[in-house]
Amino acid sequence: MKSSIYAALLCTAAVAVSSCNKRIYVPNQVNVPLLKEKYEFKGSVTPTNLQGAFAITDNIGIMANGQYLWGWSYTDPTNSYDDDGVFKDNNTRGGMVEGAIGFFKPIGPNKKTVFDVYAGYGGGHFKTLSGDYRSDNNGTGNINLNDYVIKNRFSKVFIQPSFGLAHRVVEAAFSSRFSFVNFYNSSIGVKAFENDEVEQNKFMRIHDKTVVFYEPAFTVRVGFKYVKFQAQLQFSTPLNNNSFYDTNSYNDKNFNDYFQPVNFNMGVAIDLAQWYNRR
Repeated sequence: MKSSIYAALLCTAAVAVSSCNKRIYVPNQVNVPLLKEKYEFKGSVTPTNLQGAFAITDNIGIMANGQYLWGWSYTDPTNSYDDDGVFKDNNTRGGMVEGAIGFFKPIGPNKKTVFDVYAGYGGGHFKTLSGDYRSDNNGTGNINLNDYVIKNRFSKVFIQPSFGLAHRVVEAAFSSRFSFVNFYNSSIGVKAFENDEVEQNKFMRIHDKTVVFYEPAFTVRVGFKYVKFQAQLQFSTPLNNNSFYDTNSYNDKNFNDYFQPVNFNMGVAIDLAQWYNRR
């Protein structure tokens, strides 16, 4: 089972490199607090994510997460830099907010390793540009980008187990987040997929059922005590992608085109805790 999941992650990334970007779901950074004691606070800031977690008891924590993507900030639609491929799509704008509650447990005599699991709920919206806006501008740049906007809203339920090392100098963790996403209020600009009825129908069918994403992440923090540099590599793949296929349409291929498959985030993490002062 695990080997098939990771094979799907690799295939998703490979497809994304060669596809036209039109992402209407970009997973937010996984919040991996690795809390160890009551009243500990941990937060992180990156260019697109703001996250925090707080231990209300010795084993119960709460978290809040926010994400925002700025989207098409370049005024020249003929600029090829607009599309960055697998790690980022500069055409996507929007974000989400979410909250969660969970259980954490330091392990071992020195309590340097931590297991935690959080369950939460959130929602948001994204909008982006259909890939055909480039071919329609005829090199002039005189187009109305709003005519090519595709967008929707979504709600999300997730469960997230993590296991990691929490040390004064370095932290490292692996997380497996399962997100159950329901899309709604989908809309298409007047010229988006103008000559592609198959693509129109495929996009509008995304909200037909819950999309289940497997979103594993590797997180590393390095610094000293209260402030650390943080980096996270995250994958995202829909586990029920095949259930959206129309078996009567040869061209109705891949819903992964609409979902960001890989994220890499860097930022700063802050940890306010008493255990740093104990030997």
